[in-house]
Amino acid sequence: MKILEFDDKRGIMKLHIENEDDLWILHIILKKGDRVIAKTTRDVSMGRESRRIPMIIKLQVEHTEFQSFTSRLRIHGIILDAPERFGIKGSHHTINLDIGDEIVIEKDHWSKFDIEKIKRQEEKHLKMLIVLVDFDEYLIALPMKQGIRILAEKSLRTPNKEEENIIEENAKEVANEILSYAKSLGIEVVLLAGPGPFKEIVSNFLKNIKLYVDSVSSATRSGLNEILKRDIIDQISRDYEISEETKVMEKIMENLAKDTGLVTYGKEEVKKSAEYGAVDKLLVIEDLLFSDNEEERMEIEKIMEEVENKNGRVLIVPKDSPIYYEVRNLTGLVALLRFRIN
Repeated sequence: MKILEFDDKRGIMKLHIENEDDLWILHIILKKGDRVIAKTTRDVSMGRESRRIPMIIKLQVEHTEFQSFTSRLRIHGIILDAPERFGIKGSHHTINLDIGDEIVIEKDHWSKFDIEKIKRQEEKHLKMLIVLVDFDEYLIALPMKQGIRILAEKSLRTPNKEEENIIEENAKEVANEILSYAKSLGIEVVLLAGPGPFKEIVSNFLKNIKLYVDSVSSATRSGLNEILKRDIIDQISRDYEISEETKVMEKIMENLAKDTGLVTYGKEEVKKSAEYGAVDKLLVIEDLLFSDNEEERMEIEKIMEEVENKNGRVLIVPKDSPIYYEVRNLTGLVALLRFRIN
């Protein structure tokens, strides 16, 4: 996600959507009554026939729909402004927001939680290596915000009958270079891909690093372009975020088992802990952010904002998270504390 413009006084933020996770964040922060401006299409009567016309409209948000692992956010609401000639003001409409689109969001009040969530998403950049390998060549690339940096692009000794160990030696060479870059660059995960079985041989020498393996047509720059167009990179980022939530939950369960007093759950208890500045990590199931009970929803949002204001971290737990039901069974609102308050 890229912030193109933010006018705090007018409550207006313009954003460019870069990936699926950006759409998920907007699903979290867009509330009923917010206004959005975006490009859309709508069926409009043109004499005896109806045509789908592209246009820019301003919509007052009623609710949003997000389907996990898709590239679309549906924003439902009432049209506040649109080209006069179409006569559609006051009508219901749905904006389908996709990766690559731009949107303007207008809020009466931007909470610190909402702003920090967007800024963190803008800054978020998983340190990942993309490595493409084949029996006779390999390429190592580093995704960066400004583009892809090629770190290594080399040929390997061609396998032959006289030197039986060449394939294994080549695999060790590639693995050692991967591990060297991983150590010097603080790499968190490696995406290893290739057209044949050589990638599995290389993977055998990469035991102490988080690894994803995929297939690609070649270990060249065209193969790199191919892998960059796939959903796997977004999936890796999403997995990593879910992994963070899982680690927090493991600490929570460990502290509950030991009865350390460093875990609290339930709205009133978490609220009290947040006011004391005791909350280090807060897990919130997504259902609480879309409750039909507006008063309850506002209370949850105030608690989240209080935690963020006092340097705690709020993690939203989606329904497809492996810890969703554990958190829900603990009221859906669970905090890991810095210190005991009772």
